[in-house]
Amino acid sequence: MNPTYRPGLLLVMTLLSLPGAGMTQEPGQQPPAIPRLRELSFAFLTNEHPLPEEKRTAQITALIKEATVLQVQAALTAGTVTSEELTGYFLKRIRRHDGLLRSYLEVNPRCLEEARAADRRRKEGKVLGPLDGIPLNLKDNIGTAAPMHTTVGTEILLQHAPPRDATLVKQLREAGAVILGKASLSELAGVLTTQPAGYNAVSGIGVNPHGSQLPVAGSSSGSGISVSACLTLLSVGTETSGSLIAPAAANGVVAMKPSLGLVSGEGIVPLIRYQDSAGPVTRSVTDAAVLLAAIDTGEADYAAGLDTGALAGVAVGVLRQDITGPESPGRQADWLALMDEGLGKAKAVSCPVTLEGKIELLPVIFLGLSHDTIGYLKETGAPIKTLADLQAYHAAKPEIRIPRGQNMIEFGSRLMEAFYKEEGIKQDGLAKAYEVLALQARESAAAILAKAFAGNAVQVLVSLANTHSEYYATAGYPAITVPLGLNKDGVPNGITFIGQRGGDAKLLAYAFAFEQATRSRVTPAQVWKD
Repeated sequence: MNPTYRPGLLLVMTLLSLPGAGMTQEPGQQPPAIPRLRELSFAFLTNEHPLPEEKRTAQITALIKEATVLQVQAALTAGTVTSEELTGYFLKRIRRHDGLLRSYLEVNPRCLEEARAADRRRKEGKVLGPLDGIPLNLKDNIGTAAPMHTTVGTEILLQHAPPRDATLVKQLREAGAVILGKASLSELAGVLTTQPAGYNAVSGIGVNPHGSQLPVAGSSSGSGISVSACLTLLSVGTETSGSLIAPAAANGVVAMKPSLGLVSGEGIVPLIRYQDSAGPVTRSVTDAAVLLAAIDTGEADYAAGLDTGALAGVAVGVLRQDITGPESPGRQADWLALMDEGLGKAKAVSCPVTLEGKIELLPVIFLGLSHDTIGYLKETGAPIKTLADLQAYHAAKPEIRIPRGQNMIEFGSRLMEAFYKEEGIKQDGLAKAYEVLALQARESAAAILAKAFAGNAVQVLVSLANTHSEYYATAGYPAITVPLGLNKDGVPNGITFIGQRGGDAKLLAYAFAFEQATRSRVTPAQVWKD
């Protein structure tokens, strides 16, 4: 049985009630192709700086195949490869494979210039750190100044470029990272349509490199796809509730949602500003630690704290009932067995834990969409003022703007109308109502998790994929997913560790210990077959 990835932002019953929500892709079927609204451009490539030839491509593949970013950085230092070669290598792979995978919305026309600048710094002995010269991509709700765009996958922002880079992008540039381009995503961070996760109007439908019939999950789908398919070394995605963890688990890679506020949200298109968080999507926990250190607001060296023995003797609370119980999204006993086996190898001390209480996040999602996202669109000069305006804008040219429909927007518009009427709120009272509900939800989620930690005397909670995202993400607690490998049908999934707020370094160490004890990540079979 294929695992079912919770939609993250939505309660399952709500999803099932949406118009058209039952229209799912049949097993073994390839997602229908949707033309890109902007084709990937490689016009900046010239004869002066050609992409690596086949022999050199094979050598670079051998170099990076299982390497961490620190090992790739060592190869750059040793002169085994240059940043320009490495960047050209990924450009070649993007050009060859992304027509099918749709993990990119746009390629950075200045990426080779950035790589050459890194090579010059290296020759001058001025390396900026472990990310200097390392290629990565960014989810396309993370603001980048021209010449790149920031579209959130929606046609209304197709030509939008903010006046300045987001804070985390500025930090990455200061660290010397080479930005390959913008990764695809579920449109508007997952609140346009359920048809399906990983779809947007600009680049179409993302495809899982483990199999075109498998889900990619969302909303950081392009980050998960491109890291899994080695179309980048690293990616930065974002999460409101499950949007980093779900696509990483679905594509068989690592992702971390940091503690709320650890990474600056300035310059990122918001959904729920009270809980949005950017975080790393990578092939290994080591890479996640290095990338988080570059984009966080502190000075922590997370990689230095990684320890293969970090889980030994640690009390781990496994959320077993929600993973395998009658209300879980599909029977997941096989995955739970792999989780137990891995925790045993890491010498953790496991006990069953149940979360007591529910979180009602749905009104907060659409209040955030109505206030934060619509507010951002208004600031760009888009011709809308309300969620209903956006619905009408899309409906004016549905074949271009919403080829897969907008059932979430339609549902949200109705929900907001009912909310205004029921609560007696007018448009000018939206901000206060939104703040109150968002902070209430955060407080409730934090209380539920705090009780689980203290009441069971555990140091970390364990879940499957994003099964408990409405708790950790709403509370602002950190979470990280690590690959569990493939099931008998070739489907990937991930174990998810949930830590206490502010315990990001400790959580990375736990995840690293599990990863090293199991070494379960599987590269998709077709990745190296060029």
